[in-house]
Amino acid sequence: GKDRLAGLMFWATSGIMGLLGLWLAFLEPGASSAFNGSFINDGYARFAKVVILFGAAAMLLLSQDYLEKNKLLKFEFPILIALATLGMMLMVSAGDLMALYMGLELQSLALYVVASFRRDSIRSTEAGLKYFILGSFSSALLLFGISLIYGSTGTTNFEDLSLLFAYTSSDISIIKSVDIGLIFIAAAFFFKIAAAPLHMWSPDVYEGAPVSSTIFFAVIPKIAMFSVFLRLFQTVFSNLQDVILLIVIFFSLVSVVVGSFVALKQKKIKRLLAYSSISHVGYMLLAFSANSIEGTQALFFYLVIYMITSLILWSILLSVNTKDNSDRSKTLVDFSFLSATNPLLALTGLIAFFSLAGVPPLAGFYAKMSIFLATISSSLIFASVFAILTSVISSYYYIRIIKSLYFEKRDNTTFFVPVTRSCSLTMGVSSFLLIHFFVNPTLLSLLAEKMALCLF
Repeated sequence: GKDRLAGLMFWATSGIMGLLGLWLAFLEPGASSAFNGSFINDGYARFAKVVILFGAAAMLLLSQDYLEKNKLLKFEFPILIALATLGMMLMVSAGDLMALYMGLELQSLALYVVASFRRDSIRSTEAGLKYFILGSFSSALLLFGISLIYGSTGTTNFEDLSLLFAYTSSDISIIKSVDIGLIFIAAAFFFKIAAAPLHMWSPDVYEGAPVSSTIFFAVIPKIAMFSVFLRLFQTVFSNLQDVILLIVIFFSLVSVVVGSFVALKQKKIKRLLAYSSISHVGYMLLAFSANSIEGTQALFFYLVIYMITSLILWSILLSVNTKDNSDRSKTLVDFSFLSATNPLLALTGLIAFFSLAGVPPLAGFYAKMSIFLATISSSLIFASVFAILTSVISSYYYIRIIKSLYFEKRDNTTFFVPVTRSCSLTMGVSSFLLIHFFVNPTLLSLLAEKMALCLF
């Protein structure tokens, strides 16, 4: 009875998310606001919400079989994920710094619980605790930044703030304290998206949390974070950007280096994916620091492609199950010689990892190239060349995984547990999209451009 209820909750939640996403996608454009402008619903927020909803629905369907197999299938899981998704949608729609903080906290509180969902495992509890303590630390930074801005301007509303800074050149002391406030807010954001050197929590949390939870907070919160970050720094504080842009470039370069070099030593797949996501955050921050319509467009394109690729990666991670490895966390050895036992799964892995490394003819190449073109045209030559060189290093460890998929021998013959239906469906659709968006990226480019134009 209980399992039936939980299964129904999963289907109902992901179904509602999917329908909501479709409804938002076909809603007629137009902007509206609620609660005195605390929440804005414009085209920009709507696009971001559609991506978040579809991603969350897909992640929920993926994790159902895993939770069932590990006896973790409880009806609270989809409700927590739905709450986190709601928090992200509120964040994306925020038109006020306090509304933004509320959305962020709703998302984070649900994710803290989801991280420690495996109550009998010490590592999962540790992951939840680490995430909770460090996450509340970053929320405190955010609040401190907000209070500085409120103290020096007397408002937290985005529209009032942007009007104030559009014409103000008078009071240097106000600008100074707002700058400091912005630095605190930016630090909190870098922390939440796990940009190096504020990334230390993410590999531990990825490793300790159950896979079903890691799938979720590896990708979806980043989409919400970047959407808010862009709205904040491109529209509201667009005149005060010089300080922030330097900081963003610094963080993006450090993230690319840390993500590329530290991942070379990782044997455990989840930690490796954590470091790989740190380097991808670096590329996204680079696109942000281009500070142009092209850069913003490239950033959204990259986010969507990254989400699609991650869906494949986590599906593969859920699918390499043998009788004896389901309890421990997967290492590179679990991938070895997969091509002999399940050639189609190995091919899907090949597509996903090559796309992450940015090899044509896959969408990952197009996404990376559009970021580098945007940053070079904004004359960030050194940063772009640096990021391109480090991305060569990061392609080494993707190729190492592909090597173990195809060429590494195993001593004993292993029989893999059959791949679940939701995993195979996700992998099929996502692989098709990766190839399709390279051959014909027009649709996604247009959507990304529309989002970028909503901001500028």
